[in-house]
Amino acid sequence: MMALSSKRPSQRDEIKSKLLNDVTETNEKKRRLNAEIEDSLYRRIKGRAAEEGRTISSITRDLWIEYLSK
Repeated sequence: MMALSSKRPSQRDEIKSKLLNDVTETNEKKRRLNAEIEDSLYRRIKGRAAEEGRTISSITRDLWIEYLSK
């Protein structure tokens, strides 16, 4: 999720915003992505997601969007 800022959006911010919009504002078929991670990492991710009131899927999508916007 993008934070509010008084600065002018950069091209990277615009790309990230477009990617996020493309993912969230579409009826496109979703695909399942599996990855093997350590138990301790999974517990940390799950705990943080619960603290933020988010799902692991939404966090994962945001991370991929940020990665692709670089």
